[in-house]
Amino acid sequence: MYNSFFSGDKSNSKWFQIIDGLLVSDRDMFFSALYMAITNHPTYVIMSDMEDERKGVILNAMLDYFESKEEFEKCAAIYNIKKQIEPTC
Repeated sequence: MYNSFFSGDKSNSKWFQIIDGLLVSDRDMFFSALYMAITNHPTYVIMSDMEDERKGVILNAMLDYFESKEEFEKCAAIYNIKKQIEPTC
């Protein structure tokens, strides 16, 4: 699943090794930290230079995760951010 987050060869980056380890070892902590960062600073996410398609992939993975946990309030917050990135969705 995390291949959708990290495309390309990031194996030599210490940061990506840490994130990969966290995602594999503690998905709850990974998605909770990502949720807090995104909801506390939505403008950074919306205005960042990351491709909108890539943002959509990450936000969709978050939506899938929180939906599986039945945390629908978090899904609503993520969806609202996603709508600002992809207004046609």
